[in-house]
Amino acid sequence: MSVTCTGTEFAKFYSDPKYWISGSTDDSTWHDDAVVYVNGVQDDDIDLANVKPEDILKIEGGVVFGPVVGGAEPSLETYFKRWRKEQSTAVLMAEVPKDLVDAVKAAIIAAGGKVIG
Repeated sequence: MSVTCTGTEFAKFYSDPKYWISGSTDDSTWHDDAVVYVNGVQDDDIDLANVKPEDILKIEGGVVFGPVVGGAEPSLETYFKRWRKEQSTAVLMAEVPKDLVDAVKAAIIAAGGKVIG
C-alpha cells in the first residue's frame, strides 16, 4: 500500500509537533526506511523538510520511532494516514480543463474552501 499527498499537506504533517517531537535521540520522533517518490521520482537522499507545495509525494512503508508511537512503530504511511484522519480540513488535488480553472476555483471559494495553488 501507499499514500499520495501534495507537498503542502506533507509539510503540514511533517511540521506537526504533536506527531514529530524534536529533542535528544531518546525524546524525538523519527522515521527510517520509507520509500518516497516526489513527482514520480524516488530519491533516497531527499530532504523531506524542504518539499515544494506543488510536489506530489507517494509514501510507501518505513518505520516511525519515538515516544509518541511507543512500541507500536507504525509505517510512515500509516502514521501519515492517522495524522490526516485527525485534521479538520482536507487538501484536494484536482485536474480540470484549463478553460474551467477559474470556475472551479470560484466554486471552491464559494463553498468556504481556500485555493492553495
